[in-house]
Amino acid sequence: WMHSENEGKRGENAPRQLSGRGLSYWTDGKDERILYVTPGYRLIALDAKTGAPINGFGKAGVVDLKLENDQQIDLITGEVGYHSTPTIAKDVVIVGAAHRSGGVPRSKTNVKGYIRGFDVRTGKRLWIFHTIPSPGEFGNDTWEKDSWSYTGNTGAWGQISVDEELGLAYLPIEEPTGDYYGGFRPGNGLFGETLVAVDLRTGKRKWHFQLVHHGIWDNDIPCAPILTDITINGKTIKAVAQPTKQAFLYVFNRETGEPIWPIPERPVEKGEVPGE
Repeated sequence: WMHSENEGKRGENAPRQLSGRGLSYWTDGKDERILYVTPGYRLIALDAKTGAPINGFGKAGVVDLKLENDQQIDLITGEVGYHSTPTIAKDVVIVGAAHRSGGVPRSKTNVKGYIRGFDVRTGKRLWIFHTIPSPGEFGNDTWEKDSWSYTGNTGAWGQISVDEELGLAYLPIEEPTGDYYGGFRPGNGLFGETLVAVDLRTGKRKWHFQLVHHGIWDNDIPCAPILTDITINGKTIKAVAQPTKQAFLYVFNRETGEPIWPIPERPVEKGEVPGE
């Protein structure tokens, strides 16, 4: 069988034209499904044996990821897509977000890269994690001068990892708009350049660690968090190790978020760019 999607102008305007790196597979021992995200940011569910869209999933096998996103996104030109495969764990499908290169933003305003969990059987949205917190949410005060309201990006374009036993998903979140100037977004800007552990079923934050405060050098998290058990002084520790573009490896207890080794905070040399 063969399946393809013609998304027309929506596909032509996608920020990641060649996105959709592979497929995800799910089975309950009876049904078998393949799921993937199109360049136009639509989640597709197919019967793995026949290629037919799953009628009970979303609308005729499709969930429009630009809808039910807690923000207004133009269906044709809205700058958001995905660059990885959906992560499926315990009947939850997790989808992140990818944008155009953060080094060439069109403006200080952009789509926010919220992360969501969906029911693998029905496509119903189970939860959403606001990578740029709204008023009243944890971390909103780190966005000074109401910069949370217009700043975008801050998606998870790398692969998302899950520890099914702990029931935790690990979100590797990128930098806010834009990569080389942050004068329009004063403050530390959670959850930019942050590893966040959320509850697999509810999306609620369990712990986080911001690798760079107020990042301006594109030190994104570019890949999946690595889940590994390590032995220290004869004791086995469930760890998560996060590689970065900095060529640093940040290692934490993946249940509590406690650093395995000290991670000292170091100030960055202050430049002379106006507004920074």
